[in-house]
Amino acid sequence: MLQPLSFAPLSLSQKQQVEAIRTASANTLYVYTFTSLFAWQEDEQYEICLLDDAFLVKNGAEGEHAYLFPCGSESGKKQLIDALLAYSHPVFYTLTEDDKLFLEREYPGQFVFEECRSEFPYLYDRQEQTLLSGKRYKRLRHRINQGRAVARHWDIQPLSEENIARALRLNQRWAEQQSGDALADTRAAQEALNHFSDLSVWGLLFEADGEDIAYVAGCFVSEEIFDISFCKVLDNRCDCFVKWSLYSALPPAVKIVDSEEDLGLEGLRKHKMLRIPKELTRVWKGSYIHE
Repeated sequence: MLQPLSFAPLSLSQKQQVEAIRTASANTLYVYTFTSLFAWQEDEQYEICLLDDAFLVKNGAEGEHAYLFPCGSESGKKQLIDALLAYSHPVFYTLTEDDKLFLEREYPGQFVFEECRSEFPYLYDRQEQTLLSGKRYKRLRHRINQGRAVARHWDIQPLSEENIARALRLNQRWAEQQSGDALADTRAAQEALNHFSDLSVWGLLFEADGEDIAYVAGCFVSEEIFDISFCKVLDNRCDCFVKWSLYSALPPAVKIVDSEEDLGLEGLRKHKMLRIPKELTRVWKGSYIHE
């Protein structure tokens, strides 16, 4: 009989193994990066079960039987799912089209699927977002110029051990401007910044006329994909300028920037669409059908 899986909180010592499994399986969903998992583990109540070639993350905030879809080799994913089905009625989140097909092939008729539009990651073409050529980018160019005009002098620095304390203070100031709904995002950002080096966080700090006004931070999903994990701007007029500056500063190898999901928030969705995504990654929820 299959034994119940053992889950434990994520620790920094697991980063290399988790990233090796994710990279080997060519998983490019930002939520599976160790940086994202570690930063959000408190609020999402993440716990991880690690095999040699696959891992499974329990998502306690979504319910007792909620999990991110397993990441890893085909055999490793099946091993984890088989173990779950022996003792549980799992609900899997963040299924890609390939993950959905995997469940339909390996467990025919045992799962029902629901498309999760509010969780679709927005992907942007880095070169197009830097050049902003043509009429379709007219509104975005205007917003960027508005943001640039907020200050006479901008000092934009890469995030580093020398200025990370300033980003942390800015993160707290941003939180004080928001409603209670932003608390989780603030905590996750603080966790990422607190472990800036260990998590290989990359980003920029913005000083406008001598005052810190914004930071943007994230991680490299792959050599060609960068994920914007956190963007905190004290003056909303500068948001598009801050993101455009990030696109311009990224290493040349980066082709795609992941701006994550819109959470079903109308204002956020409009803003992400204003910036003209290249594509949205469709994801599903897969629920085990039980009698």
